[in-house]
Amino acid sequence: MSQRFGDNTPVVKVELKRADAAELIASKVELSGSRLLKVLALAMPTLLPKTTLRRYPDKVVLMQQGEEGDSLFFVMAGDVRVFARRDKDSAELGVVHLGGVLGEGEVLAGEGGRRCSAVAQGQVDVLEFPRAALLVGGKLPPALVAMLEDVKRGRMKALDEMSDFLNRW
Repeated sequence: MSQRFGDNTPVVKVELKRADAAELIASKVELSGSRLLKVLALAMPTLLPKTTLRRYPDKVVLMQQGEEGDSLFFVMAGDVRVFARRDKDSAELGVVHLGGVLGEGEVLAGEGGRRCSAVAQGQVDVLEFPRAALLVGGKLPPALVAMLEDVKRGRMKALDEMSDFLNRW
């Protein structure tokens, strides 16, 4: 709606609305069908208020290998490139797309620094789950552990393959 002040300067009123994770998830079929959300489905009503929705612009670092952190990132929009260092080798581990997760190693371990680095490729929206919010009776649910172990194995395999390749040269 447009208004004018006494000097005829146009003014536009804008209503800001805080993004709601549940609405965003419901609006995208790709998200509601994700493995993580299926695993967490029963806990979602109590879990979502404990999460933080974040937006990162292009080329911004979401997390840096070695820094402190134990939260899990769920990609709500965009793509994230994942990198890791081993000794003197640095390798790209792949791209995490809509519905994918980052931070699985830290959530599983519950201690230590980030195991990889992640950089936004274009604008990226993520839902950040603090590790403490994922615990049930002081432990991670077995289905969540199994899912995160699968993701972790895939990333470690990619790092092993790239490290082996680089060491051949």
